[in-house]
Amino acid sequence: MRILHLIERLGPGGKERQVVELLKGLAAHRDIESFVAVMDKDEVCLEIDREHAQVIQLNRRGKKDLRLFKRLYELVSDLKIDIVHSWGSMCSIYAAPLTKVCGTAFVNGFVRDAPSHMTLWTEGYLRGKLTIPFSDVVVANSRAGLAAYGIPERKGLCIYNGFSPERVSNLKNETELRAILGIATPHIVGMVANFTPRKDYATFVEMAGRICRLREDVTFLAVGSGATLEQVRASIPTEHSHRIKFLGRQNDIESIANLFTVGVLATNSRLHGEGISNAITECMALGKPVVATDDGGTSELVVEGQTGFLVPSHDAGALTDRVLKLLDDAELADRLGAAGRRRVETTFSLDAMRDAYLCLYRKVACKRARATWHGATTSDMVD
Repeated sequence: MRILHLIERLGPGGKERQVVELLKGLAAHRDIESFVAVMDKDEVCLEIDREHAQVIQLNRRGKKDLRLFKRLYELVSDLKIDIVHSWGSMCSIYAAPLTKVCGTAFVNGFVRDAPSHMTLWTEGYLRGKLTIPFSDVVVANSRAGLAAYGIPERKGLCIYNGFSPERVSNLKNETELRAILGIATPHIVGMVANFTPRKDYATFVEMAGRICRLREDVTFLAVGSGATLEQVRASIPTEHSHRIKFLGRQNDIESIANLFTVGVLATNSRLHGEGISNAITECMALGKPVVATDDGGTSELVVEGQTGFLVPSHDAGALTDRVLKLLDDAELADRLGAAGRRRVETTFSLDAMRDAYLCLYRKVACKRARATWHGATTSDMVD
């Protein structure tokens, strides 16, 4: 079975890491040969071992480069591809007509978030919706995502992100890292997210300011870069600037998150709904309790009161209350953190993700399964 994964870029994002980890798992199965077609050339690239997949650089010139159809047609034909798996809405736009012309199975993976408010102008929404009828199956990383995009039950399948335990091994020494970052307080509350309008750093900063006024034993870390970074930084009162630190983009996210007493993810639910957040998953895998905005697929990852707390969007008061609860009760924080680690190791394990995709690919490639696809259900795909 030959599978072509079509992705826009191989940058340092969570989706891209999922592809790399999936390819590692598939490489162990001799009946599967993987190829990755990368539409854009990115400055920061994740490396894919040649034994895991052959990487083909397409070098698209603009989003509407019609020459790509010809290039992809030649690839699919020459490589005798059985399945095309797209990893984004623009990739799906190219893959949908291509797979019909070539008679190739189409796994549509454009659903990676779960916005609560969508219109035709929401980024990726119309592109994704147009490709659904051409798909053999639409895969999302959360059930909330399938619901948000209105994916028909007979076509929709949820496969949760898988987390590699290797990512939380060989961490930097905590004492040395604290010294490098200039942190002397016993407690650290951190948020890992890009500075974009989709992330609610305003509420995170307001929460941090409230706690700074109450106690002196907490440092707050904001880890990430982006367009709104300077605006958020400028909003910090001078008296709190030494305890609310902006680290920018960091390569060793896991070592920094390992310093957290509490991990936070505040989302701007007016613009965005999380699928399965890699930042939250990392904190849970490290045994850290989390407090996150209750939106999208986050409640599928964070079990309220068992692995962390869920709070309403844009509610700095609720966020402050829950973070303080964990800072004040070390036993509770440890219990929730340990439960979160166990949840990642089981429900969100790398093996579970690989097995689910392997089962999906084999069933999609089977002519008999495709001939009776109209009657398939989500359970049929993974059982």
